Amino acid sequence: MTIGPTLIQNSHKIGERLCASDLITPHQLETALYEQRLYEMMRLGEILTLHGWVQQQTADFFGDQWPYPDTQAEPVPIGSYFRRAGLIDRNMVDAILAAQKKTGLRFGALAVLNGYIRQATLDFFVEQFYPEHIGEPPYMIIDPDSLTDVSVNPFIQFDPNEEMPSASEANQANESPPTSDNGVHWLD
Repeated sequence: MTIGPTLIQNSHKIGERLCASDLITPHQLETALYEQRLYEMMRLGEILTLHGWVQQQTADFFGDQWPYPDTQAEPVPIGSYFRRAGLIDRNMVDAILAAQKKTGLRFGALAVLNGYIRQATLDFFVEQFYPEHIGEPPYMIIDPDSLTDVSVNPFIQFDPNEEMPSASEANQANESPPTSDNGVHWLD
């Protein structure tokens, strides 16, 4: 059996995507394509998986399940693509979302900072699915007033020129003992 031109063309496309996303090296692709010519019944993704270079889920995503952006009605969050490609799992998504609330950084930037994916992989996904966002900064535009916790709000800044109250001023401010919501004094 001879490999038809469509299978070879598809293999090259899959391989090019995997190389462009920095998930395999050009040498790995060249090796897998050579082996595909020797083992005509095997698909490129199967060969890459057998070598341990990608997971089967990743090979399937970049091959048969490739989501062409122009065929999608609704925008898909980048994290969904990473999960469908087997690049991150649910625990990683949860960790990224928790960090995102605290830092205001974009999902992809946090995935890179946490070491879940490479910067080149993020860049590839942005180019493929969100070309309008190429070159945007890694942080999200957020309303600073929506963040009230000083430890989380990067917009609340320390004023080094502001004088600290003296010990006597601090004691005067705290002359009345603290009370609970129902008016009970804590120190009685």
